[in-house]
Parts: sequence; structure tokens; C-alpha cells
Amino acid sequence: MKQQFLSWWAGLQQREQRLLTWAAIVVAIGLFYWLLWQPLHQANAAQQQKVLAAQKQLSQLQQLLPQLKAAGNKTARSGGSIQQIISNSARSAGVNVSRMQPQNEQLTLVLEDISFEQLLGWLHTLQYQHGVKLVNLDIATADKPGIVRVRRIVVE
Repeated sequence: MKQQFLSWWAGLQQREQRLLTWAAIVVAIGLFYWLLWQPLHQANAAQQQKVLAAQKQLSQLQQLLPQLKAAGNKTARSGGSIQQIISNSARSAGVNVSRMQPQNEQLTLVLEDISFEQLLGWLHTLQYQHGVKLVNLDIATADKPGIVRVRRIVVE
């Protein structure tokens, strides 16, 4: 193969050899540009745009940080002891608590079967309106679709 190429090359005129050499150089430069340089340059520009967007988002979050901290502090417990809060909110949400057992700063609850959506709504109300923190939740599926059996809830 190499010998065939060399004999073909030797058969060309000097002007044709120069023309083919320059054409090969131009093709090599074009391949380098389109296969390496341009994709790398575009990837670099895209990464710079992502960095700028992340920096902008970070500065926005840093500006909102005091407000977020203040909002987080507003969820302090309201309405008396944790047993009173649980009893009152359960009654208003239609949640039936079958057992309530205090342990130090925590309270362990067992509920009757409840719809999953109703349970989530009640837990959301406990945390964000009354400042009660969910520590542990043990649930299982009940016989009916959408209904769960709450084996144990630990709140503080």
C-alpha cells in the first residue's frame, strides 16, 4: 500500500504535488477546527454561562437568606403544650388519635386508619402552623386504596 502511494506520488508533477500538499494542510486545519476547537470552545462558553447563572442564583439566595431564616423562626410552637396542640389540631382536621404517649420532649402517637392525603395535610399543618417537628413516621397500607395504617408517629 505504501509502495503504491509512493509510486503514485512520484508520478505526479511537482506542481500537482504542491497543490495536494497544500490541500492536505487545509483539510487538516479544517478537521482540527471543526472536530476539536469549535466543540471545545462551545462547551467552554456553555460552562461559563452555567457558572454565571449559578452565581446569579447564589447571590439571589444570599439576599433572601435573612428572610428565609426569619420565616423558619416563625414556626415556633404555638398554642400550649405539645399534647394540647396535637389534640386540638387532630380534632379540627378530623384525625382520630387512638394513643398518645409522652417521652421526654417527644410524643409518640398511634392513629386510626386514615386517608393518606388527610394525614399529609395534618402533618403539614402541625409543622408549619404549630411548629411541631416530625421525628419518625411508621405507616403501612390498609385494606382500602388510599387509606394507611399509622403504626407510630413521633413528634417533638
